[in-house]
Amino acid sequence: MGAQDPAYWLVSSTDGAEAVAGGFNASLRDYGRFGMLLANDGVRDGQAIIPREFLLDATDPQRQPPAFRPRVATPFMGYGYQTWLLPYATRTFALQGIHGQTVYVQPASQIVMVQTAVHTAPSGRHDLRPYHYRQALWEGVLRSLGGRID
Repeated sequence: MGAQDPAYWLVSSTDGAEAVAGGFNASLRDYGRFGMLLANDGVRDGQAIIPREFLLDATDPQRQPPAFRPRVATPFMGYGYQTWLLPYATRTFALQGIHGQTVYVQPASQIVMVQTAVHTAPSGRHDLRPYHYRQALWEGVLRSLGGRID
């Protein structure tokens, strides 16, 4: 994906395998590069890095079981393979860290937004206002750059 800096994963102390539910750390620019790779359906410089069908399975609300779709899985978002699906007319999704870090992606508009954060408590266990502010920021970015919300 053209990473600029080394990334780090939490690994198992027993077999050295990477953690599966989190523990990935990268630079802000490389999170942006990863977001652009996802926005381009896994292709960089004409080469498929991530299979497109896998990405669509992970990020397209229509490919999810009904219970995982936006406004059903949660009051707002749906859920794919480790991705949160937003309820917009155009495929839009987010990668979220437990303490507020987020990578937003809208492939059709090629808009990617990365937000770093360090909330003191993990998701769902603190004041929800930062999440509302973050969502308002994302929607403002989409509107200003020609993304689709409806």
